[in-house]
Amino acid sequence: MEAILSEFLKSEKSLYLFTGIIGLSSILIGLLFFLYSNHKSFAITMFIIGVIEIIAMFPAYINYQEKIDTKTEELIHDSKSFIVSETLESKKALKSFFWLKLIYGILFIGFVASMSFINPKVFIFGVFTALILHLALAITIDNFGEKYTKKYLDELIIQVD
Repeated sequence: MEAILSEFLKSEKSLYLFTGIIGLSSILIGLLFFLYSNHKSFAITMFIIGVIEIIAMFPAYINYQEKIDTKTEELIHDSKSFIVSETLESKKALKSFFWLKLIYGILFIGFVASMSFINPKVFIFGVFTALILHLALAITIDNFGEKYTKKYLDELIIQVD
């Protein structure tokens, strides 16, 4: 069970890192567009979203070892209770992935549809373009997170049986 937990937590930590890297990339792309193009709204939005992603993800990534240690200790101390609580937590996470991806998808479609009525030179066009790009990346990351969570939940259920 410890190997399964360790594998799941490492994959989750990798997703945090990947999101932080996307944030850094977004900041860099935003700066480059700001300096070398006339798409200022896209550049500013990319920069702001990148900063938000870094603020949200890197601290979680840096402190993740503490979460790994706590979960491992919990598993060793009371494995039955741990498996029950992790099963419930994983089921909640899967529901969250569904709702997040649904909301992202609706926003994605809304932004794309709105852009068909907007002049490409208008400020909001660049904002919507940057948001669409980030929503697509968020859906991709959530797909990986959902895959690992399902795999983890399946392993937890096997432990209960």
